[in-house]
Amino acid sequence: MRFLCLLICLVIHTSLYSQTNNTKEIALRYMEAYGAWDFDTMKTFYADTVSFEDPTGTEAFKQTFSFQGKENVYNFFKDVFKNRFQNNKPPYVHFTIEKSFFTETYAVINSTFECILPTSWFDKNSNESILIAIPFVTVLTIKDGLITKHIDYGNYTKYHEQIKAQMKK
Repeated sequence: MRFLCLLICLVIHTSLYSQTNNTKEIALRYMEAYGAWDFDTMKTFYADTVSFEDPTGTEAFKQTFSFQGKENVYNFFKDVFKNRFQNNKPPYVHFTIEKSFFTETYAVINSTFECILPTSWFDKNSNESILIAIPFVTVLTIKDGLITKHIDYGNYTKYHEQIKAQMKK
């Protein structure tokens, strides 16, 4: 009887460990695509009912950053820099993952988001670039191997401070 109880506990533990590792693998592959600005690959990770939101982006830029459904989330990301860069992608964009943790359903990723922006967005007479690097947290909900929810939190106060400091030059 004792052996049976230990065996059941081991099976449950192994199953949860396996699910957590699966969540970690999915989340890290997704973040790799996110950092490469590869939205076609990101889309392959989405459940049909996926939702995305960035409440800090909504607050900082006074526009809605909340989308429902695979196609809407995909089109939002695809159009973020549309017609602003060659191939609609900044010349440099990257997430540096600093800390993360994973459960069988959630991935919480603390990173630094880095991106080059054209100064012409802020000063029409400039052809230079601005490098921003801001703290960023991404929370993913993963069920049945697919992302059902993606929430970002960015420190857009730092974003605006970095732009302002570099525009003074």
